Amino acid sequence: MKKLTIVLLLLLLLSGCANSAKNDLAILKNHTVCCINLNDITFVAQQTKQFIHFDLKKQPVRLFGDAKSPFIAIEKPSDSRFAQVFSYANGVFIQNATLVYPQLLLLDKSKQIIQHLKPYEAWQNGLPTILGLDGKLYYKTQFTLPSEAKYLIFYTDSGLNNKKTTINWRSQVGGSEYRYLTLTSFAKIGIKLL
Repeated sequence: MKKLTIVLLLLLLLSGCANSAKNDLAILKNHTVCCINLNDITFVAQQTKQFIHFDLKKQPVRLFGDAKSPFIAIEKPSDSRFAQVFSYANGVFIQNATLVYPQLLLLDKSKQIIQHLKPYEAWQNGLPTILGLDGKLYYKTQFTLPSEAKYLIFYTDSGLNNKKTTINWRSQVGGSEYRYLTLTSFAKIGIKLL
């Protein structure tokens, strides 16, 4: 029993180290970029009210400004007015968990950039996160989509990699407290268009 406990503790510690933002930054630095031209990006269709999970480690990478980022390219349904993004924390323990801070690039029907959106948050009060009933910690944000937007590119700011952010950790059973998470570029996110 003692050996099993030691093995389980080692596995938990190793899984926490595997989600290091420094490791993610090194992987990102060595990753080949694609799609320098926005017209080269393949956009996938997503229906309104459909919730889809994406693993950013499995997504292509391109340059956004001077920084590399994995990205998700979606063609917006004509009846969609909002995009909800659920960013799930990596790691077993809150003290070494990492989280992506999603951003959105909006393109018109000719794939010209209309707008760049970042979530608006009252940072001094902590990035609002929720501990789901399944035990997964996540951050949820919603973007308002202008009617002229046809294509959506979700990505992260790799310039924020390995920086700490305060979170206001709210559990489903009530109560909240301030904690710190490290920002990174690789995590699982969910996207729902409304």
